[in-house]
Amino acid sequence: MKRGRCARKAARLLPALLALCLAVPGCAAAAQPDDPEAQYERARRYGNGAGVPMDREQAFKLYAASAAQGFAKAEYELANHYRGQTGRALDLDMASGYLERSARHGYAPAQADLGFVYFNGNGSTPRDLAKSFHWFKRAADGGAVIAQCMVADFYKQGLGGVERNPREAFRWYRLTATRADRCAAKSQYELYASYASGSGVRKNLPAAMAWLKRAAEAGNPQAQRALGLAYENGAGVERNPVLARTWLKRSREGVAPHDDHAHEDEPKPGRVPAPGHAH
Repeated sequence: MKRGRCARKAARLLPALLALCLAVPGCAAAAQPDDPEAQYERARRYGNGAGVPMDREQAFKLYAASAAQGFAKAEYELANHYRGQTGRALDLDMASGYLERSARHGYAPAQADLGFVYFNGNGSTPRDLAKSFHWFKRAADGGAVIAQCMVADFYKQGLGGVERNPREAFRWYRLTATRADRCAAKSQYELYASYASGSGVRKNLPAAMAWLKRAAEAGNPQAQRALGLAYENGAGVERNPVLARTWLKRSREGVAPHDDHAHEDEPKPGRVPAPGHAH
């Protein structure tokens, strides 16, 4: 019984001892000189000044040592370094190389970023939607929410040689609509679009309007405009000129004047506004 209590106490103390060791320069390296994860953790501490004096040069050296052993998180940090996120000179070739290494080693954030690199293209990487989908799908399967939203877009629009599949698009939008991520409000709007049109799911106007209100409340300007028009025309909700003006005004907040003018000139349909697509 006494031995069991000691083991439990040691288990509780281990994280604190490890943190103390990592805070002392040379301690982790002495304990595990070739451990890429320990090198990565020490690099993070030097980079953030967590328990040690901030030393970005030392952080870079430790990230490089960890990355040299194929540690995906360290490779991702070097990719960000060469993308200019640490204030150093931009080197897109080096950034792309480390990003692809990290992605191939299974790190979902790197896979999602690589998906965007191929989606947009840059000075060193041509646009390639097929490769973009490949990496978005791998990241999505690994739990990256932004990649899941992009996979839904690919299925919705049939991009990059992907066969258009409204049902699969709906499934991915439904998965991301309740997640704590910046793309959740867009997914909520897409669920409104799916329910309103019966694309990928049985048509259901009450469900459509519920998702539209949720997207509008989450700050999606497209949803705010659609909701304002719905209140203006009594489409799917009871006509309410006050709420119509409120939501239409909110939809214009932060919009450039030229875009706002075009926004006002659009026709006002007398039915549930036809859903569109926007990023």
